[in-house]
Amino acid sequence: MIIGVTGGIASGKSRVSSFLACRGAFVIDVDQVARELVEPGGPVLEAVIREFGSEFRRDDGTLDRRALGRLVFSDPDALARLNGIMFPRLLEATGEQVREAAREHPLVVVDAAVLYEAGLDALVDCVICVTAGEATRVERIVARNGLSREEALDRARAQGDLEEQARRADFVVDNSGAPEDAVRQVERILGQLDPYLRRARPGGKPCAGAPRGAGSPTCE
Repeated sequence: MIIGVTGGIASGKSRVSSFLACRGAFVIDVDQVARELVEPGGPVLEAVIREFGSEFRRDDGTLDRRALGRLVFSDPDALARLNGIMFPRLLEATGEQVREAAREHPLVVVDAAVLYEAGLDALVDCVICVTAGEATRVERIVARNGLSREEALDRARAQGDLEEQARRADFVVDNSGAPEDAVRQVERILGQLDPYLRRARPGGKPCAGAPRGAGSPTCE
């Protein structure tokens, strides 16, 4: 079984994915996939530099992710241009990792804020959407990333329709409260999926239940 975990920035996707990892899941972090795609010398980095300019390349040849983030999270057109470069390559690279992981692991998690926007939901059997209020997420971004509240708000609001994400998901976890509350919600979800997990095999059938159905993973 392949489970997608999505939600807005600082909603707590990593917390849910980490808990699933403790339960034996192999987790694919799509942010990490994106970082690998823009490593120096690769075609994706060169495409980004051609689109946005050499000022976004550091002296060591790496992408200045923070500077690019300041641009795209305050400019919807720039964000759309970046996503146009990244999303097709992200779908291809993540798909390869999912297929490889599914050969050895009965439970695979795809952790991606852009799960729907990049078409990654096509790779998974069901989706868990992690939610939290905007004020809570902004506070977390400020504390975690050392950004101003204005920058944090830009990032929180640059993502897609979070209510639509939740509507399309099979399961929703409210992570506005204490960590143990989110854990209990994930435990209940696993309880519902248990019959499918016990017979899960690589390439298995999608789970039953609710109908299946922005930011950029390239930036800081």
